[in-house]
Amino acid sequence: MPSVCILAGNSRLALREDLSVAVQPQLGAFEAGLTLAGDILAETGVLPMVSVAFDHRGVFRRQFLVPGLSNSQKRHPRLSQLHPEIVAIFDDSARRLGIPLEQIMALHEDSARTHIDHLLSTTAVPWEVRSRMTSMGEIDAAAPACSVGPGNRPRITCAAITSAYFRAACSTARESETLLEVFFEDTPWSRVLAYVRGLQLSHTLGSAGSIRLNLVDSDGTLQRGEIIPCQSIMPAYQG
Repeated sequence: MPSVCILAGNSRLALREDLSVAVQPQLGAFEAGLTLAGDILAETGVLPMVSVAFDHRGVFRRQFLVPGLSNSQKRHPRLSQLHPEIVAIFDDSARRLGIPLEQIMALHEDSARTHIDHLLSTTAVPWEVRSRMTSMGEIDAAAPACSVGPGNRPRITCAAITSAYFRAACSTARESETLLEVFFEDTPWSRVLAYVRGLQLSHTLGSAGSIRLNLVDSDGTLQRGEIIPCQSIMPAYQG
């Protein structure tokens, strides 16, 4: 049986003018992911690695984490270490489903962009792959909210950011038998097409495990995808 990792939704954060935090949560995807985690825990006695991704406006470490964290905690924050207004959105669901917030990793867009920038600057990525990761001056048709970049720098596509989320969600599972179960909703920052492209790109860049995309509709209906094994054309990126 493969080792399972879970990405339980891709929510969005922003600061309002009064410095309160606006949260656009994917609670349906969050609850679907935690339900699977609870089932695996009940069956095996082991809680799989569970993560939640956050797109955001602003600097994540400075604006969306509680103060007083160590550098290590800032690099790898738990959902319980986010701003209280964010925690409050997810707390009821997590308590009801029996998965402690401190056991859920918080992935974020700043880290994903840093990872992609580093990969592009240090790795001989083939041109045809690089062109799917950046878009000079063009908005990503799959998810325009994701394709942003300062000045004249290449815009990192939503597919590339999504592929970085996938990699981070399996960061503690290195074996090739890993299955990443991705739960997401079709929102402006996480379009279905962007997630399909992110899966393809993740495997192209050398992700060793299999990935399944699970779409949660607005009414809570879960559409389970097929398990897609890796068919990489590049060695796994270890940066």
